[in-house]
Amino acid sequence: MSYSDFAISIASQFDAPVSSPHLNLIKDLKAAHPDSQHVSILQYSESAFPLSGYLATLDTIPSIDHSETHAVVQYDPGEKIAFTQVVVGASRFTYDSTKFQAYKATWKLDHQIQAFYHLVFQGPDDSVGQKLASEVYIWANSLKEEIWVFEGGMWAKNKQLYKAIHSASWDDIVLKQTFVDGLRRDTQTFFSSKDIYLSLGITWKRGILLLGPPGNGKTESIKALLNESDCATLYVKSFVTRGGPEQGVRAIFDHARKHSPCILVLEDLDAMVTDEVRSFFLNELDGLAQNDGILTIATTNHPERIDDAILNRPSRFDVKYDFTLPDSELRKAFALKWIAKICSLGTETGISFEEPEEIASAVAEKTEGWSFAILKELFVSFLLRVAHDKALRNKGAEVPLEPAHVLLLKQVDQLAAQIIKSKDDVAEAKQPGVAHPSAYRSVRAVPAMFQMPVSMGGMSVHPGTNF
Repeated sequence: MSYSDFAISIASQFDAPVSSPHLNLIKDLKAAHPDSQHVSILQYSESAFPLSGYLATLDTIPSIDHSETHAVVQYDPGEKIAFTQVVVGASRFTYDSTKFQAYKATWKLDHQIQAFYHLVFQGPDDSVGQKLASEVYIWANSLKEEIWVFEGGMWAKNKQLYKAIHSASWDDIVLKQTFVDGLRRDTQTFFSSKDIYLSLGITWKRGILLLGPPGNGKTESIKALLNESDCATLYVKSFVTRGGPEQGVRAIFDHARKHSPCILVLEDLDAMVTDEVRSFFLNELDGLAQNDGILTIATTNHPERIDDAILNRPSRFDVKYDFTLPDSELRKAFALKWIAKICSLGTETGISFEEPEEIASAVAEKTEGWSFAILKELFVSFLLRVAHDKALRNKGAEVPLEPAHVLLLKQVDQLAAQIIKSKDDVAEAKQPGVAHPSAYRSVRAVPAMFQMPVSMGGMSVHPGTNF
């Protein structure tokens, strides 16, 4: 089949009253190459079969017939690069000493992308084509300094979140040491205990639930745990898909089973598990399929919104860790950590604290009921205030030069005025293991400081045209 004949075949499929492009294309291509071997691929995401990406790892770049190939330019916000994505076209390349012709066509059916590939080659059988297809799939499903992220109804590999995870350290997190030790032990022991689970005749799976008001280290702790693990990470942002949340839950657990042993992260579980999807989620979590090797770590800011069948049923979430608001000791430790960090930048900022212990104690005393996120905002806003005042002085403005500890404590008072929280709420929130929705209100002008950055490109980026 010539490239122009392929274009005519493509056009005829979409002119038909009821389109079945992949079946008709396979028939036409086989009729056009009767003496060749054929391997056809149909996927629901162009990134699921990244042919040119895999060939690039072999230093092979397909020769594309640009006269019959039509493409669009797309942008990957994560990699910050524009790349060409073929809509329909043909190419040639050599793989394993065999010359291939490859055809590609994409279309939408019921709002779902259909990506069709057809490989034509010479040989006694189709084994070399099957081998190529298998290696492309294996490469597509392997993580290369990436983690899996589920959003918008599909899985994609994400480099930005991988970088965020691998920059996380327990040294940057202020929690009780016994609390941290227990959390790490529960995670590490699970993956080393497969034989124990098998000898007891129980499924090798476990669930950990991190609960408590926002900004107290749940997400940062997850990032530190993931950084310590050698297992695949699967991060879920939402169950929502075009086919409904049940389809999303099924896709999530199917993917987790294929990649076990793995850690499946479900953030803001209370928002994900609605009445519509509750029963289906419970079945997938523990009822209908074997989830061997899956450690599920979920978080919630509002445990009171989670059904008791999820919250208090062993084998679903076997252990819970309550990230309550930090007490005076932890607030002081957090302040000391930041004071030390600022002092280490003294040559750049000109800031120094003469009595760090006393200053940290004063900060802790004035910040009862504050989360770690708000405490972090205190020091960030303090640094911005110092930089702002310095800039004004450099322009000749008469701005008083006050000691650093005075400015810091003034910043505490300014930030405290923004907090929408009563003393009664704070007192309730300090009770461990008890959820109080009124105490989970945030600061009016303070952004979420512990949110993991997730940028979904949804496409694999490859040099040259992505065929």
